[in-house]
Amino acid sequence: MLRFSNNVNKRKLTLSGPLSATDIDQAETKLIRMVQEQVFLAEIKSLQSKGVVSPNSKLRNLSPFIDSDGLLRVGGRLSNSDLPYVNKHPAILPGNHNLTVQIIAHFHRKNLHTGASSLLHYVREKFWPLNGRSLCRKVVHECLVCFKSRPLVTSQLMGNLPRDREVPDYPFNCSGVDFCGPFMIRYKNQRKGILHKIYICVFVCFVSKAIHIEIVSDLTSDAFIATLKRFFSRRGKCAKLYSDNGKTFVGANKELKRFLKLIEDSDDNLAGFLSA
Repeated sequence: MLRFSNNVNKRKLTLSGPLSATDIDQAETKLIRMVQEQVFLAEIKSLQSKGVVSPNSKLRNLSPFIDSDGLLRVGGRLSNSDLPYVNKHPAILPGNHNLTVQIIAHFHRKNLHTGASSLLHYVREKFWPLNGRSLCRKVVHECLVCFKSRPLVTSQLMGNLPRDREVPDYPFNCSGVDFCGPFMIRYKNQRKGILHKIYICVFVCFVSKAIHIEIVSDLTSDAFIATLKRFFSRRGKCAKLYSDNGKTFVGANKELKRFLKLIEDSDDNLAGFLSA
């Protein structure tokens, strides 16, 4: 439109060819000034007459001023910084105007459909839209490209919790067990000693979610049985112990069942003595 009005005027040189960066900047400045005069007319008149906006204005916290192009810009405290002028004093845009939405959508496409937070950062490098965070979220939400690439997350219906996790009980009476690691350690007072591999055995109470941790030397069944003895000595015997059926737990289960069968098949006096 600016080029057309220039070419209509016979006193000016006729312009032709692709639009230059100067033409685009002039058109942008003209559009923003027109929108600001429509929405912020009271603030502009107040700045022209008094130098400050009204205390009731929604722009009062931005310390606005009018630049040489007639644009409302954010004041702030960065006048002495080395940042570009448009970064120090971004142009103010109304939050309820279509031009603001189109500018934000342009930045969204220019930055490869970035998210709302990053989009707001890019926009504020040059403009200061009122309610900018909400507008950026709206633009991202209404973008068809982002909608098509956004995966549909299915919500799975979870089953009921096991009874052992719902009924109040003594601590660690019903527990779960698992290993984590390995971890490399050195013995005390050995700064250059040999590294030793250890594992951590974690016991979790199903009711209170309390955690009991034991150090294990390896993943053998014998090492786990020794760990289980220490756990029983500290927390008491548990009625149920759940695991993920790892080889260590399966082997320990077979060993404990073999020992129990040995006791049951032996003399009654021996079974009574060992169970006492």
